[in-house]
Amino acid sequence: LWIQTDGNYSDKGGFAGMGNNQMLVGDTETGAIERFLVGPKECEVTGITWSADRRTAFVGIQHPGEDGNSHWPDGGESVPRSAIIAIRRNDGGIIG
Repeated sequence: LWIQTDGNYSDKGGFAGMGNNQMLVGDTETGAIERFLVGPKECEVTGITWSADRRTAFVGIQHPGEDGNSHWPDGGESVPRSAIIAIRRNDGGIIG
């Protein structure tokens, strides 16, 4: 089970300690939940799909730096922009 968050990134009030939005994976048999990835500042982690061989996952990162506090993905003083990221296992295995 894949879980993606789009919470308030203010890290204040009821959102204190939440940090950046993230993607979690849940084991439907044991109920265990683990973090899979953490998005850049002020983004929404959205959408997931796989390559036909399931060795690459594609995940959307929307509106990073919405309040001007990020320069993702290029760094420096660049303008932040949305992107699709490709994720592969180091061992080349199937994801999930």
